[in-house]
Amino acid sequence: MKHVLMEEIALSEDGKIVKVLSNPSFKLIGLGLKKGQSLDKHSTSSKAILIVQSGNVDFFIKGEKYNLQSGSFFEIPENVEHEVKANIDSYLYLIK
Repeated sequence: MKHVLMEEIALSEDGKIVKVLSNPSFKLIGLGLKKGQSLDKHSTSSKAILIVQSGNVDFFIKGEKYNLQSGSFFEIPENVEHEVKANIDSYLYLIK
């Protein structure tokens, strides 16, 4: 089945947008964050890859701050707290 995430994710004025596509072998999560919005500190039970499709975010993990721009990605280890803050309107993909 064909999906175009950018057509299915639209930023709203009142909050984050999340679109999940999954099957038994993977989960793809599309996230839309408006400037200033964040994903509060949390952890994941499995390894994941965060990809910045467009925009600019600060990614915080293990006391370090990483600035991620369009085309950047970060490998997130399991069970490690992290958070994300959008510096501008941003679209992200998370693959688990």
